[in-house]
Amino acid sequence: MKLLKSHSEHSYRIGYDECYYQYIESRYISKKHIIRYVKFLFENRRTIRWLDIGCGLGYLVKEAIDEGIDAYGIEISEYALGRAVIKGRIIHGTITDIPFNNESFDVVSAIDVLEHVHPKDTLKALSEIHRVLKYGGFFIMITPNPCYFGNWNYDLTHINIRHPRYWKLTLESQGFKVKMPYIPSFLKYYVLTNYPTLRRFATIIPDRIAFRIEEPLRYIPGYIFSRKSRLYIFAIKVG
Repeated sequence: MKLLKSHSEHSYRIGYDECYYQYIESRYISKKHIIRYVKFLFENRRTIRWLDIGCGLGYLVKEAIDEGIDAYGIEISEYALGRAVIKGRIIHGTITDIPFNNESFDVVSAIDVLEHVHPKDTLKALSEIHRVLKYGGFFIMITPNPCYFGNWNYDLTHINIRHPRYWKLTLESQGFKVKMPYIPSFLKYYVLTNYPTLRRFATIIPDRIAFRIEEPLRYIPGYIFSRKSRLYIFAIKVG
């Protein structure tokens, strides 16, 4: 009877994972505009190491590698690990026990992850991210904003939804300088990827000029998305 129950639970979990990751796959939006932003910040660095936590099937990892970044991912789901879109770069791991050495990465991302972490493990998770980041490295985080109504705030798996001020103060206490709500995106490349009719205008603007023009604008879409309950946070390890 115990074996039957175990098999039933396992089958349910596999079914849940399959539905969830098919949903993620169908809704994945290219992150190349974020990757290009990071590359520009590290324009004098030969090698950039990036860790994507809760990487799912590994789409961001693959895009980063395609852009010349030494990227890796960790994922807790065996289903996702077995069906990753890129092999050899995605391993089993959790945000509270990251299987890499201290100061291993220039960038760490946790996109739609921390809301799934038990509240009592929040500090441990952020401490682990701080540990594996190099000094001056970047942490990119997306999580629900409970200040505004949105469908994903009501996801039953979202057990760790916090006020934006909580994230800011907690990250600062862990040794980060925080920009929020702020989208770390090269908007020029977002246009090139998603709006073909505007490409000719985007291509004539040199990257260096576009980057400077865009900097104050990054807060505007950050604010808009925040009001739609999607909070973007960009943090720099300074301590």
